[in-house]
Amino acid sequence: MVLTRTRVVSGMAAVLAAALVLFLWPREEPGVKDAVTRRIVAMTRSAEEKDVGGVMEGVSERFKTKDGWSKQDVRGILAAQVLRGQWVRIFTTDIDVHEVSPTQGDFQARFIFGRSEADKLEDLAKDSVLNAYAIEGTFEKEEDGEWRVVKAKQRQLDPSELL
Repeated sequence: MVLTRTRVVSGMAAVLAAALVLFLWPREEPGVKDAVTRRIVAMTRSAEEKDVGGVMEGVSERFKTKDGWSKQDVRGILAAQVLRGQWVRIFTTDIDVHEVSPTQGDFQARFIFGRSEADKLEDLAKDSVLNAYAIEGTFEKEEDGEWRVVKAKQRQLDPSELL
């Protein structure tokens, strides 16, 4: 087989067309459970990186708690929790998400904040200060396509509840 200019151009056009089809092929959006779980994990990572703004990207302007806290109230509390102390490790356990509708999901999760260098939850209790919370709430997919928490309630966990 002799490579002619026409064959080379045709081959390149075919490869370009295939790449374009793959790039433009509609991607299936994750379901509510996956989308909310991913958002919770991303927010937790942002908190560990002491990126309060990154965490707050996942909180809606419409956010309210049963105690009347707004997004700004949560920002202050989160900043105090995340920014004080030298090390902050955050472990998220028992994430449970239920689809309410295609644009809404209720969740429950436990968040364990520790001031420690621990890499594993089992090691966190050694030489660290712990605060743990059970949080229940609702995420909604907003007009911009992003999932954000719109309401939540929290309860501080007793250390015995962590075992």
